[in-house]
Amino acid sequence: MKMQTCEVGPFRLPGIVIEDQDDEVVTEDQLTEIDDWCLSDVGTGVRMSDRLWSFRKESQRDWFILRWSGKE
Repeated sequence: MKMQTCEVGPFRLPGIVIEDQDDEVVTEDQLTEIDDWCLSDVGTGVRMSDRLWSFRKESQRDWFILRWSGKE
């Protein structure tokens, strides 16, 4: 899973785009697990499209990256 930071919308909110990396394909189950985590009490972020998430603050985006960067 490859994460690329970006800015989302007219207010340029911090965002993340999740992409496939080389031979590793991000499955729909993994995306669903990320969605479930975002909706939990400890999660953060809102799914904007198929593989784009938006955050209110950069610190929330950093928390998302920390949680999912080592996910296999």
